[in-house]
Amino acid sequence: MSLDHLQLDELYTDLCYRMTRAGDAATAEILARLALLLMHEVGDAARIAAAIDSALDGFAQVVEAERPA
Repeated sequence: MSLDHLQLDELYTDLCYRMTRAGDAATAEILARLALLLMHEVGDAARIAAAIDSALDGFAQVVEAERPA
C-alpha cells in the first residue's frame, strides 16, 4: 500500500503543526520516536536501511562517529 502525494502532504503538514505546538525542544524526541514506531510497522530491515540511506543522501558528515560493536 502506498500513499499518494496529497496524502503525504497532508500527513507531513499535520506532523509539522503538531510538532510546532509541542515546541522546538521536543522535535528531536518526537521524530526519533516516530522513526522507531514506523520502523516497527515496516518490519523489513533491508527496506528500513535503504530508507535511512535515502534520508541521509546529500547531507555532509560533520562529525566522526563509529558504529557501536
